[in-house]
Amino acid sequence: MSTTTMGRRLIPVASAAAVAAIILAGCTSTNAEAPEEGGVANNLQADIAAGSVGTVDQFISMDDVCPTEGDPITVGVVDGIGTNSWSKTVLAEIESEAAQCELIESVEFVAGLFDLETTTSGITSLAAKGTDIILVIPDAGPGEAHLPAIRQATQAGSIVINFAADPQGQAGVDYLDYTDQSPKFVGISKAEWLVDQLGEEGGNIVFLGGPAGALVSTQEFEGLQEVLAENPQLTLLTPEPVVTNWDPAQAQQAMAGLLSQFPEIDAIIADYGAAAAGVIRAYEAAGLSLPLVTTTDDNSLSCNFDALKETNPAYELATVSSRTWIGRVALRKAVAAFYGGSNPEPSIYNLAIVEDSTGTAPGSILPSEACLPDAPPDATPSTLLTADEINALFN
Repeated sequence: MSTTTMGRRLIPVASAAAVAAIILAGCTSTNAEAPEEGGVANNLQADIAAGSVGTVDQFISMDDVCPTEGDPITVGVVDGIGTNSWSKTVLAEIESEAAQCELIESVEFVAGLFDLETTTSGITSLAAKGTDIILVIPDAGPGEAHLPAIRQATQAGSIVINFAADPQGQAGVDYLDYTDQSPKFVGISKAEWLVDQLGEEGGNIVFLGGPAGALVSTQEFEGLQEVLAENPQLTLLTPEPVVTNWDPAQAQQAMAGLLSQFPEIDAIIADYGAAAAGVIRAYEAAGLSLPLVTTTDDNSLSCNFDALKETNPAYELATVSSRTWIGRVALRKAVAAFYGGSNPEPSIYNLAIVEDSTGTAPGSILPSEACLPDAPPDATPSTLLTADEINALFN
């Protein structure tokens, strides 16, 4: 798979110690070997390094798993939300990857619209139609709430790989695999950046998440709390992730409420870059100077940083990749499983701070370097879409 220079810059290799820490935390390898009978994989066992931890330097190409001849494949994608810019970019990345395998006949998309019933019925409907591969983002509610539908689809014979949100359950039993970033690792990365910036004096922090109970948010929140437990000079004002449904308008409203409740906020963590853009609008509407912000990459944040910094002296920005590319990994693993092949790519990726306006994070770049000047504000700088694909998506 060809990757953009920006995509490589924004997702660094994690340290060996960090990888070991995640493994020791409970991320174990499953489905590591293909079945013995002729090496033919089924929908619960395949040679795809399920559960393994690593970095994007281990990406492979679709050509490595898609043969030139074979049975055609139908693909379904179910996103528990499916309506925001992130979801649209994720789908475009999957479609881009699918186009590199001529045996993939179609990619059908189901948007869950924040509704668990809509999401789970989308999963079971695709399975009932005999869809070969079903890729699921189980974020319409708590991950485990999606498991009955995921199990039903697996039992029906579909290859089910979850991505971008933890479904709970067990790979190799309830579904084939789950691939994502480590949200807890991301929470630790962001929190350590704040510790470095706020120093011994410390300060007050708020955390904005997605839908209520979304595991991506709660797991990142756990990583934040772990660091704060060792740094009492930092005070977390929000006892749980503030609900924004990953919607910029709702994030703006939520931040306005926080500003009226807390007179002094020194730093903001948001687990979605477009939500952070809503946070900035709330500050501007209140006539207040921006504090430290750490979130996922978003083109409006990168491209507008320098202008905002001129009138907001305390404002600094640090981001991790929004990993809109993670669906590509899920698709490649599923294609390898379908044809009984091998895919050594990691399932879980450790993402550190890579865009840092202070320039202090190791290997980081400045917002001006991350900015995609010819792309729309909603674009993701770390996307693996080409410039033409980005323009087609947003225009």
